Amino acid sequence: MSCVASYNFESRIALVTGASRGIGKRICRDLLSSNCRVLGTFASNEEVAEQCRIDLSEFEDNFLLKKSDVALKDNVAIIFDYAVEAWGDPVSLLVNNAGILEQGDFDLLSAEAWDTTLGVNLRGPFLLSQGFIRQISGSGVIVNMSSVGGQMGGEKAPDYAASKAALISLTKSVARIGSKVGVRSNAVAPGWIETDIFTDSRLAELKEEAKNVIPLQRMGCSSEVARAVLFLLSDEASYITGHCLNVNGGIYLG
Repeated sequence: MSCVASYNFESRIALVTGASRGIGKRICRDLLSSNCRVLGTFASNEEVAEQCRIDLSEFEDNFLLKKSDVALKDNVAIIFDYAVEAWGDPVSLLVNNAGILEQGDFDLLSAEAWDTTLGVNLRGPFLLSQGFIRQISGSGVIVNMSSVGGQMGGEKAPDYAASKAALISLTKSVARIGSKVGVRSNAVAPGWIETDIFTDSRLAELKEEAKNVIPLQRMGCSSEVARAVLFLLSDEASYITGHCLNVNGGIYLG
């Protein structure tokens, strides 16, 4: 499942948040392999970020990874300006992938944790989408990373589920707003995906559980999510906006 759909982004510039690991890193690799220049952001883990730079070093100066908390308004203009300084062109593809998930009991969920989750998962995409539309020159595309949790709810992470549900609504609002300036806005909602956020033991448990819970009887992989993102970013999806594309093996069919 490692194949990449054949796209040519003709040296366009993509901004991918949460780019240093997991799904975000895979999206970066596939975009780079499709003739795109990519500016990735990460929040804090310098060690993971440096490994990402090493893993994608074959793409040389077409890939840049910058530490930035994109939930802070002052950082948004800076990150868009950084792309122009590096390559001389504005960002025309935006992937709001950064997100946090902390599971726990509902009665122990603090207001501070709620605010932090919505800050990263919803405030960040809002600020970046706003900044993206302000700086766009010509056509552009936004893809927001939602989740099946935002469609089904989640008893162990209601803050995460709420943020991802709201992100789908934001996607639709931005689709209407962006249509006036040539910007399409869509979302991808992954289900159970194998990534390095899970320990080996937890991943083994989920794989076994997936056989009984998911109609396709397996977890998905990062490359399958990345292919959905690249499709929505590409001209193949030129008449699609305001849509949420499910990549979940059939666990949610809405």
